Amino acid sequence: MDEAPGLTVQVSEGKERGGAAKSHEQWLTGAGLKATLPRVRILQHLKTAHDEQRHLGAEEIYARLYQAGERIGISTIYRVLLNLEQVGLVTRHQFSQGAVSRCVYELSFGERHDHMVCVETERVIEFRDPVIEARQEQIAQAHGYEVVGRELVIRVRRITP
Repeated sequence: MDEAPGLTVQVSEGKERGGAAKSHEQWLTGAGLKATLPRVRILQHLKTAHDEQRHLGAEEIYARLYQAGERIGISTIYRVLLNLEQVGLVTRHQFSQGAVSRCVYELSFGERHDHMVCVETERVIEFRDPVIEARQEQIAQAHGYEVVGRELVIRVRRITP
């Protein structure tokens, strides 16, 4: 995959290899799951959050569903998120700061990326930097290893003028 050098903060849309957009139902059936109403609705809200460059916790998903008139229980949401994670449609991130831990979810499609988490607002910012990725590869190789997975989380605070 050819990429321009430098930092980007966008991730690609959920598409099949041929470029055609996949429906939420196709994502589910392709992963071996039935396209139930709770699964479809949760995927829809995660896709919307993806488009907004946001990550959602289960409680935020519950609130969005409730505001939309959907009455899906919080235990069902947690169960669906676990199912979606197990089949690789959703990625769970646990961001901790001291004794406080926050679990958020995002769709698993798109390019690999890293995260910055604001320590004041808990906002999650996605970014991609090929220079950082290349340096991680170099460090692993210098120690006689190869990178098989990575997760970089940078805790940040907005600079006030």
